Amino acid sequence: MHRFLLGLIQLNSGTDVDLNLQKCENFVREGASEGAKLVGLPENFPFLGSEKEKLERAEEIKTKTVTLLSDISNKLNITILAGGFPNPAPNGKVFNTSIIFGPDGKEKFEYHKIHLFDTDPGDGIEYRESRTVESGKIIPETYKSPELGNISSVICYDLRFPELFREIMKKDADMIFVPSAFTKITGQAHWEILLRARAIENQCFIFAPAQTGIHLKGRETYGHSMVIDPWGNILGDAGEGEKLLLTEIDLEEVQKVRKKIPALKHRQDL
Repeated sequence: MHRFLLGLIQLNSGTDVDLNLQKCENFVREGASEGAKLVGLPENFPFLGSEKEKLERAEEIKTKTVTLLSDISNKLNITILAGGFPNPAPNGKVFNTSIIFGPDGKEKFEYHKIHLFDTDPGDGIEYRESRTVESGKIIPETYKSPELGNISSVICYDLRFPELFREIMKKDADMIFVPSAFTKITGQAHWEILLRARAIENQCFIFAPAQTGIHLKGRETYGHSMVIDPWGNILGDAGEGEKLLLTEIDLEEVQKVRKKIPALKHRQDL
């Protein structure tokens, strides 16, 4: 099994796509210079603004994002999780999409967010993601990286649906990304406990790069990008503010935990 250095990038993204992507590139390059082999970006990393502007600029955002990350993953020989960005859908909406770029710069994994954030969590903002985003219908696959192990990803609100994680585990995931833009109010209440629960239930690593701080029209995200091991231990917590969180990952911990308590083997369909 493998040991490697993981980098999670915590951002305060806004409406300036070029600026957002420049910050992403700077952090990815910093991670690579420190020896990171896998880097994760949060949900909405290239753009976090109005829904109207997101639809109008979706093709531009996608093109700039894919071009940049394909190029730098290849140049730096690093694997990058593009945590969530608008990807034009056939019906005029967009998919909220995550992609994994391998160290050769090629796309290895693509997932469209299934569970859309249509809520009123209590922070004075009405969230209706489904107005502009089309729900994905396909369970995430697992990218079986020969260098790193078996990687999958959900996106943000998917975290609250444990059945999705169970389906992913049927595809032999060792680690699952949860790129997010969790609201501050829900993050304070539920973020850590949900991340730790998903890690413990599925006996896998959970990597959760997050948005942080104040965004357009007072929207506030929680930050606290986290790395959780298969026993539920917090290996890293980025707190608040934009930063790169580096954490050493030992994938032998996955098999150690599954040997101690073989819950995945004991699971029954009820």
